Amino acid sequence: MSINVIEQSIADYNYAFEQGQISKDEYISLMQGLEIEKIVTMNAEELQKKEQLNTYINAAISAASLAV
Repeated sequence: MSINVIEQSIADYNYAFEQGQISKDEYISLMQGLEIEKIVTMNAEELQKKEQLNTYINAAISAASLAV
């Protein structure tokens, strides 16, 4: 789930709660779920960036090793 989707879900849940469409307990549960999803999304994005950096670093090391 992207950060944009999470932001939209927050707005949707806020609206539903304010309109009385969901209970306080449902609202809290949904928001806690979004908090977990945000953490997972952030970690996945960080992992992807770290993998890209690792690829670049390994390529640079390989290139430097060959250039003597």
